[in-house]
Amino acid sequence: MSLKTITKVRKQLSCMCMVAILFVSVVHILTAAPFTVQARGTGGIKGNNLPAGYVTDRQMQLANPWTGANEAPLFNVMRKAENGQKVTIAFIGGSITKGTMSTGTRDESMNKKLTYVDYFTDWWYKKFPRADLRFVNAGISATDSYLGVHRVQKDVLDKKPDLVVVEFAVNDKKTAYHKQSYENLIRKIMNASSKPAVMLFFMSKLNGWSCQLQQAEIGKHYRLPMLSYGNVMKDMITQGIYTMEELSGDAIHPSALGYAVAGEILVRYLESIRQMALGEAAYKKEPKSYVTSKKYESAKVLTCKDIKIQKMGTFEESSKSSIFKNNLTSAKGNGDLTFTVTAKSIGLVFAQQINGRGGQYDVYVDGKKTVIIDADNSGGRHNKPGAVPCYSSSTKKTHTVRIVKNKKSTGQALTIYAVLVSN
Repeated sequence: MSLKTITKVRKQLSCMCMVAILFVSVVHILTAAPFTVQARGTGGIKGNNLPAGYVTDRQMQLANPWTGANEAPLFNVMRKAENGQKVTIAFIGGSITKGTMSTGTRDESMNKKLTYVDYFTDWWYKKFPRADLRFVNAGISATDSYLGVHRVQKDVLDKKPDLVVVEFAVNDKKTAYHKQSYENLIRKIMNASSKPAVMLFFMSKLNGWSCQLQQAEIGKHYRLPMLSYGNVMKDMITQGIYTMEELSGDAIHPSALGYAVAGEILVRYLESIRQMALGEAAYKKEPKSYVTSKKYESAKVLTCKDIKIQKMGTFEESSKSSIFKNNLTSAKGNGDLTFTVTAKSIGLVFAQQINGRGGQYDVYVDGKKTVIIDADNSGGRHNKPGAVPCYSSSTKKTHTVRIVKNKKSTGQALTIYAVLVSN
């Protein structure tokens, strides 16, 4: 055998040995222990602000497990944008919608630090450059759907939106009145003159708590598109893809990474709708029946200038809130504010204070004590508006409301931001 032939055979044997070693190594790794394929986000696509790579296809199925949604109204909004027309998109919710961001342990490596609203709007700008796009962020920290159903007309519907995204799964409670206020909020949006499309977005605390199940029951009744960040977040933590500390720095508000995950859920769903390209679809009327009742169909917010004050007591006119105008504040004394208002249902919006001065006040309607409002938020991160129902009836009439400090009150102060009514 020639030297050339021997050299060739040696090279072939060497290559075969290397392949065998590589094969054995791979088999050893695969059989040694199970492993998870992790979603590794880029923070953007080719320099744009659209998140990618955080959410797997399987997790997108977890984000949207509901079937039977009527997506025609949403597609019609996209068709309108594609034609270069004016499109107004609104968001209503709490601090997560407003854009409050906590600091996660992975945030330093993030290319972008944007909220879910930012990612949502950026997708529309990128996909529909000819459209006249307008965006309305009606998120207010620490607020729920009960306040939302009263303020949605002024804050959202008066802007004639084409699409409204609703996010109250973290701030609502699993109560009958929150279920009722949430449904009435949805109905009020759907029945608005601009006939907007509606999307429901379910955020979640890190411990998994949210009102998703209760709110999804409403969404399913009206065949609305719904997306769950909570489902995906829980799967990511369970699978070891991301830690709690990476997704949120305070267990409630998403970190930059958490918002990127939420943003990708939203934009991937929007992209799937856009790619359907079914042509213009007719708007389908919502079911006539309610899951709860139409208690807050005519809900609205009255400023303290809109009520008929009979007695000020120790309350004085003030401007404590930049959101709710014309406030009334009692810094000391018994309060003893008396006013009249005509409505079927009455509620109050008031300041919950972190300075320890907030007191507990009794609310009387037509001489009967109906609720105690607590203005003390000691230990909280910030002052926040509290909203509480005080009276409800099936008959519209003029009622006398009296607010007086509780004899066992731990604080002195109370600021009334607004009065909530429904007829």
